[in-house]
Amino acid sequence: MARMIIRRAEESDLENLAILLSELGYQISELDLKTQVSIYIDSEDCLLLVAQTDEGDLSGLIAGHLFPLIHQPGSVGRIMALVVGEQFQSQGVGSLLLKSLENWFTENKCKRFEVNSGDHRDRAHEFYEAKGYRVDERRFIKTCAT
Repeated sequence: MARMIIRRAEESDLENLAILLSELGYQISELDLKTQVSIYIDSEDCLLLVAQTDEGDLSGLIAGHLFPLIHQPGSVGRIMALVVGEQFQSQGVGSLLLKSLENWFTENKCKRFEVNSGDHRDRAHEFYEAKGYRVDERRFIKTCAT
């Protein structure tokens, strides 16, 4: 694996972030992505990290959020997105990104880490299970018109 630098995302990364998110099947306008990324950049409860090669290419991203618990001190750390560019997959990039975000979760006193993953993402499920995540609970979703 080429050497990777894990760093916080910056507004100058928007074009590359859009490319990575499209690999997950998410299409987002430049304006909407700029708005969403600025939330992560400006918030203490959100973190958006990128993996960057020595050549300056972004090979992956991970986004996480802290959700404070009500029934005990601490928070839940939720992974909102993790993607590694196709040409960088199976090279340890996802593991580096995940470990970096988990370290941030731990620093912020998270009691557990969570991730949602679509039923069709078998490789992602295998990855998370290999990292100690397990299937738990049931998720209920209500879609809202905005």
